[in-house]
Amino acid sequence: MAGDIFALLVPLVILALWLVVLWHRHRQPQGDRSAATIQRLLKPRAPTDCPACRRQTSLSRPAPVLLPPPRPWRELKSRRGAPKRITTDGFACPNPACAYFRITDADIHALVGDGTHGNRESIQTFRCQACRTTFSARRDTALYRLKTPSNRVAEVLTALAEGLSVAAAVRVFGHSEGTISTWLKRAGAHSATLHDRWFRHLHLPHLQLDELRTCLRQRAHVLWLWVALDPLTKLMPVLHLGARTQTAAHAVVHELGQRLAPDCLPVFTSDGLNLYFYALTAHFGAWMRGVCQRAPQWQVLPGLIYGQVKKTYRRRKVVRVTRAMRCGTMEDLRAALQQLGLSGRLNTAFVERVNLTIRQGVAALGRRSWATAQHLPSLLSHLEWWRGYYHFVRPHAAVRVRLARPIQRGGRRLPRRYHQRTPAMAAGLTSWRWTVRELLLFPLPPGPGGGG
Repeated sequence: MAGDIFALLVPLVILALWLVVLWHRHRQPQGDRSAATIQRLLKPRAPTDCPACRRQTSLSRPAPVLLPPPRPWRELKSRRGAPKRITTDGFACPNPACAYFRITDADIHALVGDGTHGNRESIQTFRCQACRTTFSARRDTALYRLKTPSNRVAEVLTALAEGLSVAAAVRVFGHSEGTISTWLKRAGAHSATLHDRWFRHLHLPHLQLDELRTCLRQRAHVLWLWVALDPLTKLMPVLHLGARTQTAAHAVVHELGQRLAPDCLPVFTSDGLNLYFYALTAHFGAWMRGVCQRAPQWQVLPGLIYGQVKKTYRRRKVVRVTRAMRCGTMEDLRAALQQLGLSGRLNTAFVERVNLTIRQGVAALGRRSWATAQHLPSLLSHLEWWRGYYHFVRPHAAVRVRLARPIQRGGRRLPRRYHQRTPAMAAGLTSWRWTVRELLLFPLPPGPGGGG
């Protein structure tokens, strides 16, 4: 009888001890848990692991021979006639047979104003004096050959960039869904071209990487939006929509490397996704030949600093935060961030905050929303248009500049104390805050000479 009681009590005692251990772990301070965590060592990768790098190497061709620009037209034309009164900088002659084809410099090309056209609003017409070709000022813009007034199109696209869905815009503005979708598609392509040409040779000393989850209306597969953010200027040099795979991580970092200046090596921070480590080590390095080595070996740049913030969730609440340095030391990261005016603490707070801004600006990315996107190209067009609106039109409170003297505005209005700036202004890409109409009407001729 005593043996049976003992055999029954032993499992109960073991179960009680196990519950006490679990309770003790749950009550353990956060600092002790993070300190006791042992980080797994990761092996760096090489550019041969990146599909974009392999494709670029296989398709590498000798640099094209750049012909000198033709002689400026102002040196060839007669001095007689009226002076030039219409600004033609940024526009280019569309005639391939013209000597000034795709040349946007107003000091070289032969463009002049040639009157206006249009019934609902006045549209400028240009004429090339060299080949006598005439074309509209809306050529190579998002509003080319649209009959709707530009102010109306800008009003609808502004609402779409501020969180209104396409279905809601149909009810509010009265245009058909196909019309609004066409405007959004053209605006997204125009914005993508603008970012591709202007976001070059960027000097971004600190970048935070993150991804947010979304899905299409069919919910057939999950999509991830990869985001890279500069906390100082609030600039987003890369937005990538795709799967959460190593190939996508390589694509994000590969594009990021093309946007940055050759001498720029930012401080990287991200969440605990190890795909970033493999992508960063495969792109920020150099081929070096060691002693007694025939073939060069890929070496990661010694100045690369990369840290991760790992969060453990339980019942949708953060119960543990672990910080790990994958490249460099914590002292190097703290010194680099403090030199930039930041706190020096390893975090991803800025990019996580901009994730909320993206979800509020693009209706299809909102949580528990009925305005989900039906197709991937439409969602990508909406994202590209929102990014152009975010960079050039929408002012950001974190990059505003305090005025030395408040400007009185008259009446009962409070004096103006800050100079509002956009992320593009903070990064030095432009000197003024654009309007939506200016963004849509910015000419982007194809080929060289069309960039900013």
